[in-house]
Amino acid sequence: MQEQQTLRKSVTLSGMGLHSGTAVHMRLLPASVNTGIIFRRMDLPGQPEIPAAVESIASTNRNTSLSRGTAQVMTVEHLMAALRGLGVDNAIIELDGGEPPMGDGSAQIFVEMIQEAGLSAQGTRRHFCQLNTPVWVSQGDSHLVAVPADEFTVSYTFVSDHPQVGTQYGEFAITEDVFLQELAPARTLIFAKDIEALRRQGLGLGGNLDSVVIIGDNGYHNSLRYQDEVVRHKILDIVGDLGLLGFLQAHVIGVRSGHSLNRQLMLEIWEQAYSAMGVGNR
Repeated sequence: MQEQQTLRKSVTLSGMGLHSGTAVHMRLLPASVNTGIIFRRMDLPGQPEIPAAVESIASTNRNTSLSRGTAQVMTVEHLMAALRGLGVDNAIIELDGGEPPMGDGSAQIFVEMIQEAGLSAQGTRRHFCQLNTPVWVSQGDSHLVAVPADEFTVSYTFVSDHPQVGTQYGEFAITEDVFLQELAPARTLIFAKDIEALRRQGLGLGGNLDSVVIIGDNGYHNSLRYQDEVVRHKILDIVGDLGLLGFLQAHVIGVRSGHSLNRQLMLEIWEQAYSAMGVGNR
């Protein structure tokens, strides 16, 4: 039996949001069995809580944002990836703003927080999200498939005609060791030609060369941590987004997909899970 886990103690982090560009203070706290992951907006009246769940998704425009009522938190995918990658079932995330600190644009800073806090087994069986049959979603030439499996594995193909980036392929079984060594340090990415348009949308305001892999016409603007850091970060995003389902047991295969297709796939998986429980549509 794999037991549910929470943090041994609370830990804090302050920094700037990747998209909002505003300073934020965050605290991770232990939580009781079957709580799940909860975001709590300490800066809003009543300190409203937002469950980290598929039904909370509010936007998938360049990040995954969650909301409940008027409360929202954006760019949850890197923190969610760290929590799921290290096996955290239950935690409260307190924020005095609408976005977690970005750290270096990867999941590494959140990994370090969780390691500082330590983990505590809770003596109750972990819930897994399992598939009975394959599910898939497509949008143009972007595709995402999930097939039943005994563990969580992600295969991804990043397609680009950029001479320095090209097409990259990665496949990883998402164990704790693999996540720590192969995925957590991979930073978010953007093509330089898209930066101005992104900022006109009010996004990417906190990004810089220390926190974003920028790809220009002539190649990368910064040093890479992995030769295929781009595809590794895309896989990291899938781990974080699909972490809203809990602990998934499936082989997920993506081509050109992003946050929007991740959400669509999760809805298909969620529908299957509800049907299997005999409770009809959500």
